[in-house]
Amino acid sequence: MRTRSSDVQGANRGKRKAPEGDENGRGKRRSVQSDEQKNAPQIDDYGRGKRRVAPSNEHKKGKILRGIRSCVSPRCSASTHGPSFSWFEQDVWIYISRFLDGKSLVMLGATSKWFNKTVMEDSIWRFACLRDLQVPKPCLVSSSWNKIYASAFDGSHSYLFHQKEKHIDWMRIGAFTLDSRMSLLTESLSGQLKVPGEGTTEQMLQSTGSCIINDIKSGIWIADLQLVRCPVCDLSTCDGTMQTLDTRHIELFLNEGYKNGSWDYNLIGSHKLQKDTNAACGAIFDLKHLKASSSSGILHLKSWTGEPDDSQPKAVITTHAVAVHTRLQKNEGILVKYQTMKAGTDGDVVAIRISQQLL
Repeated sequence: MRTRSSDVQGANRGKRKAPEGDENGRGKRRSVQSDEQKNAPQIDDYGRGKRRVAPSNEHKKGKILRGIRSCVSPRCSASTHGPSFSWFEQDVWIYISRFLDGKSLVMLGATSKWFNKTVMEDSIWRFACLRDLQVPKPCLVSSSWNKIYASAFDGSHSYLFHQKEKHIDWMRIGAFTLDSRMSLLTESLSGQLKVPGEGTTEQMLQSTGSCIINDIKSGIWIADLQLVRCPVCDLSTCDGTMQTLDTRHIELFLNEGYKNGSWDYNLIGSHKLQKDTNAACGAIFDLKHLKASSSSGILHLKSWTGEPDDSQPKAVITTHAVAVHTRLQKNEGILVKYQTMKAGTDGDVVAIRISQQLL
């Protein structure tokens, strides 16, 4: 029997549609929310309220939101909140530089322009110079301290500039300070020091083996012990040598007058001992501090000259004095020479030499 579609449609009129079933044949329950449920806050699995996010204007217009990105919080930004320690704190590096020697300071300054500017501070080189020379207090200087440090520790000595052909060997003794403008030069270290009276340098040397020189440039002085060839002859076969206590003002090598040779040593006196001499000695004392305990301690030869059979040259230096002592084999005597160098014709004395040569 044929059924008309209109009859089927009519039969279905007024009938409710059965609910759709799930996979197990059970009907799906349609949840209908009331207005109160829609407005009530949503709760997550842990009982916390879910925050309801309102759609933005871009979202309403159909634009895609930005994806996940790294944090750009100002709290974590290096440009807005720097670290508590900076590698370029000048005061910190000035303090650190006080523990470096000259070579290390130069190496540090070569790493960058910033470090070069920092380590070239004059106060750093002054501290390093006084520390390495073991001089207790600073003095007024006319040159920069980094140049003074270089001239004191670059291996330079007076025979390196002049009379190279005569030089054999040398030894750095150290540095001392001359506060006054008067010094006592002596070749005798036995007994008490005798300050000569008035008279010429030759007269003082003949009477006491000592002399006083004036107009000395005060400040820090550097002392070396030099061994040079015989100054009397130029024979290559001559085995004669001369021991020299060589002292100079700390800024001598930086003066153009010394470099070009216009400043030269002048012989101010000599003393000949024509008898067997046990030792060749020479010493320079600041006359102002002659009675200081450190200066008088030089006269205790046993404390620094070694054993009686020790023939190696010995030297001692204190705050205001320096001395050398070398035991000699049997001889016919020695010739002691005293030389000074002035800074120009009428300048201060800037270098002193005491030389001993076997007769």
